[in-house]
Amino acid sequence: MPENKHLKFLLTVAYLALGGAALWLALHFLLPWTLPFLLALLLAALLERPVTFFMDRLRLPRWAAAALCTVLLLLAVGAVLFLCVWRLWYEGSLLLGRLPSLLSALPSLGAPLERWAYRFIIAAPPQMQEPLREALETLAAQSAALPDWLYRTLSTWTVSALAALPDWGLFLFTTGLATYFTSAGRPALLAFLRRQAPPSWRPALRTGCRRFRATAGGWLKAQGMLMLITFGELTLGFLFLGVDLSILLAALTALVDALPVFGTGTVLIPWALLELLSGRFSMALGLFVLYLIVSLVRSLLEPKLVGDRVGLPPLAALLCMYVGFRAFGVVGMVLSPLAAILIKEAHDCGIVRLWRD
Repeated sequence: MPENKHLKFLLTVAYLALGGAALWLALHFLLPWTLPFLLALLLAALLERPVTFFMDRLRLPRWAAAALCTVLLLLAVGAVLFLCVWRLWYEGSLLLGRLPSLLSALPSLGAPLERWAYRFIIAAPPQMQEPLREALETLAAQSAALPDWLYRTLSTWTVSALAALPDWGLFLFTTGLATYFTSAGRPALLAFLRRQAPPSWRPALRTGCRRFRATAGGWLKAQGMLMLITFGELTLGFLFLGVDLSILLAALTALVDALPVFGTGTVLIPWALLELLSGRFSMALGLFVLYLIVSLVRSLLEPKLVGDRVGLPPLAALLCMYVGFRAFGVVGMVLSPLAAILIKEAHDCGIVRLWRD
């Protein structure tokens, strides 16, 4: 490395730029091609204990134990997917059937907001009243076109989902087959991958893999458990409040709550405010109490389930989510915190040095 400080800085920036470009190209082009096989590696690791159990207890060869575990896994995943799709189809059809009546109620819901907005415009300084009135009229015109936009959006989503079915079928079939082959030949595959690393890297890689497996596994398990608990609380709360489509709304709200930085308040608080403006005070109070209960239970359980060392600071999580969403969409927004945990563990165990401790 040259002694000149400015040249060192330029070389560091160039290395970082090349590394970022290589990562972007890999995630944009290499990841879609190899995703079934990466998922197969993960699923084979999850199946290792059941495979070992069947090999020890039933004296099965590894290929037979791997085939049995893969078939059981596929049956379980297929049953869960079938139940989820069936329930989403049922409640989605119910929602589409009630959509005209829900949309017809929008004018009555918007009337209190419009009166409040006009009172705000009248109270504003004279030079600001005309721009605010024009903005309100533009917003009202766009709201009038909302039903047509909703119908077009739902139709586009339906057509896109039906068109994507062959690709999803090929993806799931490839993932299942790759899971069996990976699980059946896992010892040889791991030995091959270990031989590819330089000898000086192997201790750090073993430590890093072990720590990341423990950290990421604990984080995923904790998030899954918190998501199920939140889903159960929301379902019971919505049923108690008499909310239609309670299971579908609870699932969507729990999914939003599972995202870093976001929470149930992203859905429940605006909903409660709309109910309050519409004069349904009991429903608004119920939603607000439900939000308090869900938040309290999550704040009590999350430190025990997740642990302080697994989580990310809020600013880091927000940065990861924003960059992941801008680069790779919703999938990037969900997976970017996990990638940040991987980078943090790689730094902590000495594989890379990205910042000063």
